Amino acid sequence: MHRSAINNNVNTWEDVLGEIESKIGMRMYNLWFKNIRLLSFNNETVTIGVPNLFIQRKISNSFEPCIRDSIKNVTKVNPSIKFEIDNSTIQKENSNKDSLDTNEERTSHQDTMFTNNKNLTLEDFIVGNCNRLAYASALEISKPGYVAFNTLFIHGSIGVGKTHLLQGVWNRLKKESTNISVVYKPAENWTNEFVYSLRSGGLESFRKKYRGVDIFLVDDVHFLSNKKGVQEEFLHTFNTLHSLSKRVVFASDAHPRLMVQLKESLASRFMSGMIAKIEQPGYDTSLQILRSKAAKVRKKIPENVLEFISEKFNKNIRSMESALTTVLAYSNINKSKIDLSLASNTLSELYVNKEKSITLQDIEKVIINYYHVSRSDIHSRNKSKNIVLSRQLCMYLSKSLTDSSYQEVGKYFGNKRHTTAIFATNKIKNKMESDIEFKSQVEDLTRKIKNTVSL
Repeated sequence: MHRSAINNNVNTWEDVLGEIESKIGMRMYNLWFKNIRLLSFNNETVTIGVPNLFIQRKISNSFEPCIRDSIKNVTKVNPSIKFEIDNSTIQKENSNKDSLDTNEERTSHQDTMFTNNKNLTLEDFIVGNCNRLAYASALEISKPGYVAFNTLFIHGSIGVGKTHLLQGVWNRLKKESTNISVVYKPAENWTNEFVYSLRSGGLESFRKKYRGVDIFLVDDVHFLSNKKGVQEEFLHTFNTLHSLSKRVVFASDAHPRLMVQLKESLASRFMSGMIAKIEQPGYDTSLQILRSKAAKVRKKIPENVLEFISEKFNKNIRSMESALTTVLAYSNINKSKIDLSLASNTLSELYVNKEKSITLQDIEKVIINYYHVSRSDIHSRNKSKNIVLSRQLCMYLSKSLTDSSYQEVGKYFGNKRHTTAIFATNKIKNKMESDIEFKSQVEDLTRKIKNTVSL
């Protein structure tokens, strides 16, 4: 396409924006790109109008590679990106703010509701030794009247039922009383809403919304790690609710003490009430969960099939549910009876690859070849940028692709402390969230490691 295509065809810019939205998701697109516009495209430079310096810095720091790639994909050219404060986008933003204020109550209600699943109830939660304390704590804090504690912090690895418990508490409270205000919100969504309220002038209504609730349930609160400004606002919200004896329930992948770059005051607040950990489900609990899921489908699933799935996929609940769904889908598509042979054949690739365990040495070899560093570099305390990134990637991928603990990962890569491994893992996660190209690079490394093992 000719270099002046963007000037000659407004639809081309719309195509670019559409590609950006497909890469970063509708919510992030609406948050950061809704009020920008194309100002010019001359020679090698695209000039984009933004409402204010805050948005300019955010888009430049987090999304410029994504914008450049999207323009290149649509126009076949690779320009530099320039941002300018544009008065027309400021007017558009103010207009959107007026609309937001007019519809504040309706928007607030929809935003609160969209993540809630009415099928996730406390009655349907399968209880075992791995989650008994967390379940009992959820029952306690969802009682009417006096409760033994006003703050509950539930933590455990991915896919063990934390969200089920939080939404179960939400559903019970909404069902039993219409007189109390209950809000369930993933921390990332809360953060996005906070940032939007800052740039749109809606901070007062945002604070009123969250500091006036009776019960606040916050999922994936580990997302707040390494976000100092957001942590400060969250701390004030918590302090307000705590001073009014309101109830607050948190869920996190990590214990507060293991959350990297978390304010000491906020970690202390997280630990001010009841703390309950959910372990990975054992075989018996896994089987009970599968039986419960199977009872809700119309097809008969033999017990030996459920036992097979429980044995092969009991690392977390999501992987078991995915395996069961795969078997059901295969049976429906092929009009086949569900039996052990069908389950084994359908899931063979998944569990055979799982049994071909990836080792820390496998990960290390791929990183060494990819970044042209040595094994001694990774195991050293060398602080050069390329070596630090290589070391952190080794630790992140070791946690993602193996069952190794943080202690084992830290010890292997240069006898480091487990907190170093935790920090490295979170550092890579945060970088993947803000850098599309880096995320693609990590996904490529993951494929290389898996392909190496499967050879």
